[in-house]
Amino acid sequence: MKIYLRPITEEDGSLIVKWRNNPNVSMHCFNRVPVTLESNKKFFHEQVETGRYKQYIVERIEEFTGVVVYPIATVYLKDIDRINKRCELCIFTSDDEEWNTESQTMAIKKLLFIAFEELGMHKVYSYVFTRYDDEKQLLENAKFRVENVLESEAIGADGQYDDAYRMVIFENDYRQIDLDI
Repeated sequence: MKIYLRPITEEDGSLIVKWRNNPNVSMHCFNRVPVTLESNKKFFHEQVETGRYKQYIVERIEEFTGVVVYPIATVYLKDIDRINKRCELCIFTSDDEEWNTESQTMAIKKLLFIAFEELGMHKVYSYVFTRYDDEKQLLENAKFRVENVLESEAIGADGQYDDAYRMVIFENDYRQIDLDI
């Protein structure tokens, strides 16, 4: 499988809204407020166009021709702090069968390349609810490690407060990754 990260456009709003409002996606988010086309458009202008977020559509590439087949998910870097050289890495879960451990791993590596090579970051972090061990493992496979456990950090899908891992990777650890992407 091959993927390509394409910067989002305002026209991708309907896809973003569809993916983000899927209960299987929103249950993994700290903020579960439904997204509308209007709120997504506002977000795009205030966050993406200003450079606070670097958001991408993950597109599946057909291996034999190298042609983009279709979009399967969205991933992004947010809260880009150019002074302290750190940012947060986020991936949406998706119900697309192509959005699996293999494609997610590739997307994480591509985002790390952007963060460290293009944006010059020193540190990239991500948050994962402690109940989702598979997400923790996905990040650990990309050389992230648990930096801290945040107790009762956000309300979970069941209405109870959930603990979350803050996971981190530093530039020197990133340099140890096999970036065959």
